[in-house]
Amino acid sequence: MSQTAKMVIHDPESFHLLTIDAKKTIIKAATNTVNVQAALARKNTINTMKNKFTLRNNFTTKQVQFDKMPQGLYSLNAIHSTVGINQKASYMERQEKGGIHKPATGSKLAIPTDTARSGNRAKPVSRIYRVNKLRSQKVKGLFKKNIRSQKARQVARAYVSFKTGKLISFGKNLHKVTRFHSSKGQVSFKLKQVYSFSKSQTRTPPTPFFSKRLRKTRNRRPKDF
Repeated sequence: MSQTAKMVIHDPESFHLLTIDAKKTIIKAATNTVNVQAALARKNTINTMKNKFTLRNNFTTKQVQFDKMPQGLYSLNAIHSTVGINQKASYMERQEKGGIHKPATGSKLAIPTDTARSGNRAKPVSRIYRVNKLRSQKVKGLFKKNIRSQKARQVARAYVSFKTGKLISFGKNLHKVTRFHSSKGQVSFKLKQVYSFSKSQTRTPPTPFFSKRLRKTRNRRPKDF
């Protein structure tokens, strides 16, 4: 690094003492520096997110973006670039800072199980089991007048669920029926839970993935400049 550059970094007020050519050189170097650092901070943030969180697709990482400072003649104090996570992934703020997660509507959180994720926790929720699809995926319809007992109605729902693949409520949670057997008046069926509605909120511990990467990138500034 040149002595001129060192002088400006340690004492920005001395910038006015430079020649016009020197000012252009310093401004160009400063512009390149903030752009390189913003791009690096974005890259490192994405890598950290992939290591620390279960990302089932690339939607969240695409929301990590940065704005470049265009080249041109500016005052030294005006040179900046920004990096951050846009509003579409605002849920990552809770991952960074920690906090309480409550349902947007209703009193209970809709928490999908691995079954809703095709049996793999790392996969996204299957399209048919997304929250906005659940109402249409539940067994519904009128019962025959002779089916009056609650137990008989539950058996009838389980049979329809087994035949159609739709879901039934059991213990206030949503299940699919994977096996149904009836013999000599005895009925048995097997359930797999698809959604849990047992919690009104969850607590997310803080995982400062973003601020930590920014600090490490900022410490590189003199070297990058």
